[in-house]
Amino acid sequence: MDIKELIESWRRILTISEKPDPKEYMLLLRVVLAGLIAVGVIGLIIHLVLYLIQGGYSV
Repeated sequence: MDIKELIESWRRILTISEKPDPKEYMLLLRVVLAGLIAVGVIGLIIHLVLYLIQGGYSV
């Protein structure tokens, strides 16, 4: 695929795409935020587990 075909395919995509309505936008926003929170929580759990395994907890 050369540059000319690539630009033409982008143009076709932009002409058929439409702006989401507010209800759809809020749903997408919730899904994205839920994904970010899930990834953050998983990262925090992994970090805490590795911290405890390495002996970071002392009484």
